[in-house]
Amino acid sequence: MKKRRISSRPFSFETDVGANPHFHAREIGPVMKALIGGAYKGGVDVLGLQPNTTVPLTTASRVSHYHRSALGFAGGEKWSLMQFIPFVMLTEDTTFNDLKACKVAGIRDGKIYPYFRTTKSKHGVRRYGKMLQIVRWCGELGIRVHAHFEHPDPVYINRDAEYLCLPICQEFLQESTAVIFWEHGSDARCIPAWKKFADTYPERFFVTLTAHHLAWNEDQAFGDVRKKCKPPIKTEFDRLAFLQLIAENYQWVMLGADDAAHDVQAKHVHSGKCNCGAYTSQFLMALCAHTLEALLYTAHGRRVFQNFTSRNARKVFGLPRATRKIRLERVETKIPLSYQIANWIVEPPGAGETINWRVR
Repeated sequence: MKKRRISSRPFSFETDVGANPHFHAREIGPVMKALIGGAYKGGVDVLGLQPNTTVPLTTASRVSHYHRSALGFAGGEKWSLMQFIPFVMLTEDTTFNDLKACKVAGIRDGKIYPYFRTTKSKHGVRRYGKMLQIVRWCGELGIRVHAHFEHPDPVYINRDAEYLCLPICQEFLQESTAVIFWEHGSDARCIPAWKKFADTYPERFFVTLTAHHLAWNEDQAFGDVRKKCKPPIKTEFDRLAFLQLIAENYQWVMLGADDAAHDVQAKHVHSGKCNCGAYTSQFLMALCAHTLEALLYTAHGRRVFQNFTSRNARKVFGLPRATRKIRLERVETKIPLSYQIANWIVEPPGAGETINWRVR
């Protein structure tokens, strides 16, 4: 009887290239171009361009210029098929005419930032009551509302700031027709409310999750400035609850990497506070495979993985299918200590740590 030949090849599988509707391209220039190229290497072909730049993207003309710049940097490169989702920043000063101009310009996504809870949020929102009319206008005009849900009042500690935004989100859903995105969820106490929102307002409520909140807990992040981010990485209970949420295969749950690069000098500071942000772009799909490995050994689980990392976002944003496939391979791989991003040195979370997957 012939012996069955055992393959020496590592386990691998083919999947759609990822979609990342939450991406920080930073300022227009060489850094932006390098960041777009890095995202391509990490295995995605869709990037949602976040508007919290030094001069915030609060008008249609600013957003359109920023979007054209991204397209220009991609043109002629191997990542020329990259698709970009333009975002406008929504503030207490946003007017109906501002939003109408965005609609005319083809801008269908707006972002709310809480005042001083994250990077470059000095133009962020202090009074969410004032935002309700703006959210209503977005609903009327078909502009999706994305929110960094952390309460702006500093009386609320970091650990609770996200959880305490549940009533605000509920009010937006109840009192408008807008599509609401809860960005980079990190507090598992929110999950029962999210499920209720998704059931009560089908096709109007969505949640994005980052790879770094899925990969590490607050004990593993303690003392490592590279893992400093907003909202902060939370407990192992939270992390495991999000893995379970993804496994349940809801179409309203999707990847949104919030892969925010900062130059090393902005993270390792000797006075003041470091800039928050976790740069996972160049190993994003590999990190997703590492954190969601339990799904990857069955056909159903791989479909769930593909839905979470690619297809759910494409559906809600009305985008075509992925432009290419990538192969993820189970091979131990060290996260680099740093990346050269134009004239920046960027140290990623987990620098020097080993993950179990790579993009081949």
